[in-house]
Amino acid sequence: MASEIQVAGADEARKALIGVCDFDGILRGKHVFADDVSDEGWTIKFSEAVLGWDCSDRVIPANFGQEPPSIFGDANLRVLSGTARPVSNRHDRYLYLAEFAGGHESICPRGVLRKVLRRAADHGYSCAVGFEFEFMLFNESVETIEKKPYDQWVPLTRGPFGYSVARTLGSNELFEEILALCENARLPLSGLHFETGPGAIEASLRHCDALEASDRAVVFKSMLKSWAQKRGMMATFMAKVSENWPGQSGHIHISMSSNGQNAFYEGEASRNISRTMSQFLGGQLKYMNDFCVLAAPNVNSYKRLRPGYWAPTCPSWGVDNRSCAVRVIPGDKSAHRLEYRLSGADVNPYLALACAIGSGILGIEENAVLAAPIVGDASEEKHPPFERLPQNLSEATSRFEQSPKAMDVFGERFVEAFSRSRRWEWEAVQHRVSDCERQRYFEAI
Repeated sequence: MASEIQVAGADEARKALIGVCDFDGILRGKHVFADDVSDEGWTIKFSEAVLGWDCSDRVIPANFGQEPPSIFGDANLRVLSGTARPVSNRHDRYLYLAEFAGGHESICPRGVLRKVLRRAADHGYSCAVGFEFEFMLFNESVETIEKKPYDQWVPLTRGPFGYSVARTLGSNELFEEILALCENARLPLSGLHFETGPGAIEASLRHCDALEASDRAVVFKSMLKSWAQKRGMMATFMAKVSENWPGQSGHIHISMSSNGQNAFYEGEASRNISRTMSQFLGGQLKYMNDFCVLAAPNVNSYKRLRPGYWAPTCPSWGVDNRSCAVRVIPGDKSAHRLEYRLSGADVNPYLALACAIGSGILGIEENAVLAAPIVGDASEEKHPPFERLPQNLSEATSRFEQSPKAMDVFGERFVEAFSRSRRWEWEAVQHRVSDCERQRYFEAI
């Protein structure tokens, strides 16, 4: 939050690394030096190509959308001086986050989240948010992982052993490095532990203002990957690395306040769920399928959303029920909140949070009705009303680009641009022949 941020001075700024988030949540950037910076914040030119590339730097063809960026031009980047974070142990190199300005602001992921948060503020609400990410560590370098087939990659640990104290103590040096990394970069954690799955770790970032929480989440993912590579390891935030292992989640804890009070809490109400929280939940469920692509943005995302792996399969909510898409976590006024469990670790944090809050604000505006909570496994079809989440990226993209409410909340230009990128992502994978197909069909068919 603004009061917690220490802005780097002129000398530090002259060693600045500028980073901006693309559609895939990848932090892209460059160093700037000397006359390119100022003490009060500044605007620089940056290639608009990052809004027209996919995750492998391939240009998305123009026929995948009506108004793609020209790709070959420069855009204005607004550098956010209050986001300065040291990214070296000597504190002689700072990372500044930036956002697209001018004509590109309407399709900038951070700008889209700000648009949603302004809509919440217009109703008198502010949001506190905490992200938690699961990731996998492999004892492989950039070189070795390219030379080995997938089934020979060596994870940090073998097999599932969630919350293991023995493994935590055995990996004490590694955990200390992660904690020091986060403390140095002003990314305070509230938890760090082994998850179930080989090499799987979960990090919970401490809650704060919604925009700052998203900034922290974006920086955390990039810095964790860089740290692992420096250590001769590889970290991945893929939603599903193997069909034999659980997926990697990116859950989002959300509470809202109004006039300094927790707007989700009502002491006299059932389970302390206020009318505002009920409407907010109702909106999240009502528009979950239409907005799903923001929280499940990749082909691989939908391989996580399967029964039996602690991931949702339908728009559902429950009280402290981890099989649901939204989990209400009862508590006192300071802790009462919800956990948005649809999103995986592969999300763009700005867009996933825009999805979770934007749909909730629609629920408040429309006085959405909330169905009874799910008791038991939410993936079982015995729970009415039962509507499955989109089954793949193509279906989710179609729902999003055809949704009038998506255009209302996120803006028509963003809906068109993001849908264009997701249609390309779907098509880019469909023509590829996988090892699974070779194993299944080569001899038998």
